[in-house]
Amino acid sequence: MNAIRAVGPNLVLALLMDGPQLGGRWPARYAGVLSDEPGCAVLTLTSAAMMERSNRSNGGGRPVIAFWAQADGSKREIEFAAGSTGILLTMEAGRRHQTTLDNRSDNNLSRELSFLSATPLFLDLPQTIR
Repeated sequence: MNAIRAVGPNLVLALLMDGPQLGGRWPARYAGVLSDEPGCAVLTLTSAAMMERSNRSNGGGRPVIAFWAQADGSKREIEFAAGSTGILLTMEAGRRHQTTLDNRSDNNLSRELSFLSATPLFLDLPQTIR
């Protein structure tokens, strides 16, 4: 945590070998803590196979493959569409004004990422020649 605060990142990516990235599970709680830092957004991702395996062994569940949390407090579960091969995440880098404790301005040079959309990607396989 001290290293994260010292660097002051705009985006933290956490690649996990875990189950679904639901808002009530531990990755979302930790993402919420990290995204409390000014200007920081957190994206947790897991593989579709791990998410499906966890859902099967727990009697079903939602196909949530990613979780997004940002500094303004908004959070979002990102679902994996049936039959898709991936997800395109769209974010926007907006200006953010920050001041230091002694009231020096950064002249709006800071950036803050905001989640815009998640678009499922589908792969069209060519017809096999027989």
